[in-house]
Amino acid sequence: MELDPDSADTLVVSFHKDVVRELARSHYEAAVLLWLVLEQAGAERDEALMIRNFQIAFFLTPLDFLSHGEVLEAVDRLAARGFVERVGSTGVRINPLAACVIERGALPAQVRMEWNAAKVAWAGAPLPTPGTDASRS
Repeated sequence: MELDPDSADTLVVSFHKDVVRELARSHYEAAVLLWLVLEQAGAERDEALMIRNFQIAFFLTPLDFLSHGEVLEAVDRLAARGFVERVGSTGVRINPLAACVIERGALPAQVRMEWNAAKVAWAGAPLPTPGTDASRS
C-alpha cells in the first residue's frame, strides 16, 4: 500500500501475502501490525512517511477503539505468530519478512509494471444490483 498514491516517490507498506491471508479476519492484529511497521519506519517523525492513503487510514481505524491492554494483547498474538519479536521488556521489532516499509523505487520493475497495470484495469467497486439490500438507502 502506498503512503501517498499521488506521489511517484512515495514509500510503500509491504506485507507478505501469507501475513495478509493470516490476518484477514483479525482486524485488530492487522491494524496493530501496520501501526508497528509505520512506527518502526519512523512515521511520527518523518515527513516522507505522511499518510495520504485512505486505505491505510481505514486499515488503522480499529486502533481508535482498542485499549492499551488490547493493543498489548494483539502484540502478544503477533509475536506468537512470528510476525514481531520482543526486544527487551517493552520493545518490539517487526520481522522484515512479514512486513516492512520500502521506497517505491526499490520495488522490482516487474512488480511495479504489474501493479500499475492492475490499477489501470480495475473497474472500481461494483454497483449494487437493483432489488438487493445494498441498493436500498
